[in-house]
Amino acid sequence: QKGWAKVNPETNKAESALKEGYYPGDLAFDPLNLAPKDPEEYRLMQEKELSHSRLAMIAAAGFLAQEAVTGQTWGTYWEDASF
Repeated sequence: QKGWAKVNPETNKAESALKEGYYPGDLAFDPLNLAPKDPEEYRLMQEKELSHSRLAMIAAAGFLAQEAVTGQTWGTYWEDASF
């Protein structure tokens, strides 16, 4: 595993949970080479990604709440699911 430190077999513990220099979530998976090379720009992109994903989760929860309350999906509730 890329980020986890090796466990000492004698104590069955690791000095630290993460390897030196490992940043949580950085698995170096970028097959389309979209990640910025500048560390500051990369960090900004990560923050934007988290913000947008949180907003998307809130929107999805809203769809589920509406269906739970009305018993209808959002398309049938607004009587036009053509878009």
